[in-house]
Amino acid sequence: MFGSGASHGPHAQFMEQTALGNKGRKVGLLRGATTRFATWFYAMVRLLRLKESLIATIHQLKFRDLTLNDRDRLAVFDVKDGVVWKAMYTLTRAVFPGLILLRTADSNTPGMDLLEYYKHRHSIAIMRSIELFDDPTLVGSLKEKESSALSWEEDEVFGSVEEER
Repeated sequence: MFGSGASHGPHAQFMEQTALGNKGRKVGLLRGATTRFATWFYAMVRLLRLKESLIATIHQLKFRDLTLNDRDRLAVFDVKDGVVWKAMYTLTRAVFPGLILLRTADSNTPGMDLLEYYKHRHSIAIMRSIELFDDPTLVGSLKEKESSALSWEEDEVFGSVEEER
């Protein structure tokens, strides 16, 4: 909704807000690729970076005048929900050192000496996040909000049941 031209009104308003918050430069959202799992985490980091722009977009008067479909309303609900942001931050905090590890291992420049260091940093990040991952108010509330309207996105990330068969 906000990251592509599929919903033109919300996208245009979001791009205006990102330009205001980034010294005139328009910054869009990233879409994860099904071929590279790390892009989903990079997309979450970008979402966290643009959180204020997303919130400013949905609180504009001209945004309220738009006609939103069910999927767009669910996206607005998620932007307003603090638990979603906390869960996304917790997850990205735990996996980000691992992403740096993958990027270093996949690079053309020598970096084998850094792999053990990044592996250690990743272990520390996971240990720091265990308590939050065990918090039922954080993860449990997200499971309660699952909707069939977003099942196509879940199928894209995790694969559909038909594909497994």
